Amino acid sequence: MAAEEEETKRIFLWVVPRSCSTAMTKCMTFVDNDVVWMEPYMACHFNETAYNPDCRKGDELADKMRTELRKAEQEESMKLVRAEMAKKIAKSVNLIDQKSMSYSYVKERLEKPEPDKNFIFIKDQSVAIDEHLEYLPQVPASRQTFLIRHPQEVYVSWKLATAKRFFIDSKQWEASHLGNILPFIPVSDVFKIHHKLWKHFLNAEDEPVILDAHDLMSHPDIVLPKYFEKIGIPFKKSYLNWDGNMEVILDKWKGSGDIVLLEAMVKSGFTSKAAESTKFDPPSYPRGTSNPELPVTSELKEYIENSMPFYEEMYAHRLC
Repeated sequence: MAAEEEETKRIFLWVVPRSCSTAMTKCMTFVDNDVVWMEPYMACHFNETAYNPDCRKGDELADKMRTELRKAEQEESMKLVRAEMAKKIAKSVNLIDQKSMSYSYVKERLEKPEPDKNFIFIKDQSVAIDEHLEYLPQVPASRQTFLIRHPQEVYVSWKLATAKRFFIDSKQWEASHLGNILPFIPVSDVFKIHHKLWKHFLNAEDEPVILDAHDLMSHPDIVLPKYFEKIGIPFKKSYLNWDGNMEVILDKWKGSGDIVLLEAMVKSGFTSKAAESTKFDPPSYPRGTSNPELPVTSELKEYIENSMPFYEEMYAHRLC
């Protein structure tokens, strides 16, 4: 392997949903001379599950979601978004058609040398690489880092964003079930899978770095310099603020057009706010709490209770 390839470190940030990870990705977009990948493995996961008509074929919840997705694609507003996306993808050297995303393809792309870059930053969901570890890039220099957030904050935020995306109004909040709405994601087990991946990397030469989202958003001026020191990248105070123009990501982020652009363009709330952010905003509520106007429904209570042991062990090892 060429020496110049060995000098390009891959820095992975493995995340759970709704952990402020897109804001972190936007921050890393403005670090000197890097490459940024936005959830390439999650795009592969969707191709193997939600976009694969044979996956869970005949399952009531899976079929219902596919029907909802097809209906959404037929909306005139979505057709306009898709048309605009197609133009942007055609002009971009970084954006990839969702249909092209496969685990083997991503592995090949992440192994590609970037000799003129200081490092390659890859943000992705732990659930997307679970059971697919053989598709991690085989390179001599990589660093594994993790982002966590208290389960109550994650699950309430996740349900709210999902409700907005699928037009579930406040009257349906109590009756709706997050796991049923998202049948192609192991909603109940995201922290278990995150913890499992962390344990897998504990035997690595460099112990994985864990950031807690509440710490990061509360004190980025303290947490970020420590993170950069751990990953071996010089820190600048200017990294605490960045350009809010979403178009900036078109010039920098690599990944599926659906992952990079779609949610931001439909203003679903999943990534649009973070994509237009200019800094880390402080949390609205104390750690471990959420908006009191949003009841913690029965399925969320179960998810939170089951997730706490995994979160607490990782929290005890966080960078602070």
